[in-house]
Amino acid sequence: MKKAYISYKKIASELNLKPGDVIYLSSDVLALAWTAGQNGESFDAEELIDSFQRQITAEGTLLIPSFHFDFSNKGSYDYRNTPSSSGALGNAALRREDFRRTRHPMHSFCVWGKGQKILCEMENLNSFGADSPFAWMRENHAVQVMLGTDYQRSMTFVHYVEYMADVPYRFLKEFTGTYTEENGRRTQRTYQYPARKLELGSVEKFNRVGRKLEEQGAAKSYEFNGIPVKKVMLAESYPIIYEDAKYNMCRNLYDFNRDRELIWK
Repeated sequence: MKKAYISYKKIASELNLKPGDVIYLSSDVLALAWTAGQNGESFDAEELIDSFQRQITAEGTLLIPSFHFDFSNKGSYDYRNTPSSSGALGNAALRREDFRRTRHPMHSFCVWGKGQKILCEMENLNSFGADSPFAWMRENHAVQVMLGTDYQRSMTFVHYVEYMADVPYRFLKEFTGTYTEENGRRTQRTYQYPARKLELGSVEKFNRVGRKLEEQGAAKSYEFNGIPVKKVMLAESYPIIYEDAKYNMCRNLYDFNRDRELIWK
């Protein structure tokens, strides 16, 4: 028997999210929009965001990625006008007055709710440092919800864990460029990113570690209307990913073009 269609506006409640939850929302809205259309429903990104806000209430915090890499690639960033390159939901959040953007020019988030002030006042220079939004999400037991996407495409949190584990295939790289602040003032700023050593040919295999997370209860997998949905408890995921990065030579995270033993020697 064919399962009844579940509106995208009800996914947040189906995931049993609660008032006060911290949610990191990643999505492929094309998949959601197509499925909605096939079932006679018009998709609206604003309604999707609203549904998560209603579920976690103003006591919770909603983070939507608005990553962009012109600062590292072209040497410029405009806090107000640089769009998100990490999905249409980020651009929808950027247009809303109830969201504010965090300050890092490469890995920013649009934030709503209780944690907005502290997150949007962070001055972390490193995308994945101990003073970054990723560290805050770990400390505050955030749940990453992946709608229509998977670990391979959406588990940016892994890079924070890699940095904490001091993996040998990355090095701290600095980027300097023109930063246009929220008030329109332009300054020269330098930010950091743990870049890969390209000669090692690392290839992300995050779905492997995703299976480990599910096996150990740090993540759950669902399906709504044929669309995969993941729910990842980031604080619980951290030690599992760290163990692989620090002591297992990233066997569940990456493939390389040379022997792991040579990289970790």
